[in-house]
Amino acid sequence: MFAMLGDIRFELLGSFTDLEETHGASYAKHEVLAGRPRLQAMGNDLTQIRFGIKLHWKLGDVDAAYKGLIAAKEAQQAVSLVFGSGRFVGWFVIESLTARTLLQDGRGRTAARELDVSLTEFVGDPNNPLPTPGVANGQNPLLAMLPESVRAPLSKVADAVQTGVRIYRSVEQEVGQLQTLINHARELKHDPLALFGVVGDAVNLGGTALGKLNRLPEVGKYIGNLSGAAEMLAYGGQAARELSGGLAALRNGAQSGAVGGWLEGGAAAIASAADSLNNGARGAQSLTAWLAGRKDGTK
Repeated sequence: MFAMLGDIRFELLGSFTDLEETHGASYAKHEVLAGRPRLQAMGNDLTQIRFGIKLHWKLGDVDAAYKGLIAAKEAQQAVSLVFGSGRFVGWFVIESLTARTLLQDGRGRTAARELDVSLTEFVGDPNNPLPTPGVANGQNPLLAMLPESVRAPLSKVADAVQTGVRIYRSVEQEVGQLQTLINHARELKHDPLALFGVVGDAVNLGGTALGKLNRLPEVGKYIGNLSGAAEMLAYGGQAARELSGGLAALRNGAQSGAVGGWLEGGAAAIASAADSLNNGARGAQSLTAWLAGRKDGTK
């Protein structure tokens, strides 16, 4: 499921957790003698829509939709509601917004959030109605968000994005495993033979991760200027340089045959690589959200 409310796009785990529409009409009741009251139609009530959504960091910036909704509510301006299929629902104002934080990471950043949003139909001036966004000229409003440079070869771009994100996530896991091995090696300083064995395993694992990171620049040529691409590629490149330096320190230290400061030096460089990957994770999240929208039927 992929939807937009004004300029705010929802990157969802699956779909709205609930979606409720209320349509009503108003009637004037006229009392009569010795009979039942008569009703006179006054007109239709404004449509009300209430929906709940769950946002997750793996599908994009959790805070972006929340902050965008707050800003739209504070502005008290009508916003358009469009579903991922391109169906335009109408113009609405945000009457209320309730947010619940479901999960935070170790640094206090929101990783998952649940939102309840209440909308009321905005009619405006019947003689000068608001335009229908995107759909009026046959365009898919979600495709309209993509840069011009990537609208045509979408399948190639999608393949590149999927490959790039898969590489990035795989390297994140491998660097985490690499840090676990290094911590284990630190505990073996009084058993050099065992320490060098663990360091050898770490170097092999790190080499695999580095080889994957070195593929990112080539993949990046096909991603273009999609949101999040530059961030993921930049931090991925930085992590590759730091990881390379850390592995070199470990390799040279192991070849020296003596336990020394090289272990801590290599560990520090690899920790820096892990930090760089963490900093670029937001870009990978944005690209994952773009993929989620494609899989939901955005062609």
